[in-house]
Amino acid sequence: MLPDNAQKLPKSVKIVWLIHTSIAFVLILAVGLVINSFFLNHWQNILATIIQVIFVLVLLCLLAYALLIPYYYRFHQYVINPHSVSIYKGFFWRQSQTIPLNRIQNVDTVQGPILNIFKLQKLSIVTAANAFTINAIDEKTALQLRDQLIQAARQAREVDTDD
Repeated sequence: MLPDNAQKLPKSVKIVWLIHTSIAFVLILAVGLVINSFFLNHWQNILATIIQVIFVLVLLCLLAYALLIPYYYRFHQYVINPHSVSIYKGFFWRQSQTIPLNRIQNVDTVQGPILNIFKLQKLSIVTAANAFTINAIDEKTALQLRDQLIQAARQAREVDTDD
């Protein structure tokens, strides 16, 4: 499914994903502990047990996701062709998205605080119907891709309107 010329994301994206997962883990654990202490002090019933089981399951899912980050990284790639951009992602349910260059309306880069620390940016490609993202690529490549895609989209539109 993945073409040979597909570009991989920088390896530092694995650390970014791990940081995001760790933050979510800590926040959910804190909320779970607060809710658990409320239920243990006020209610002793099946509802408290169900909520505890749900929080444990969510935490286990986050832990499993963190352990699968290296595997997930292998399948998150992109390809820029003369006529389209293809984005491949997913590890259990693999997904490929192809965006024709003549349909691109806008290309944005986004950089949050964690991405900034690792000098990465998220590239967002917007069409009339959808927005597609390449999760994290280094700043220099993101700016080059943004300019390349904008120029290619302009040229594709000019070719389409010359007919």
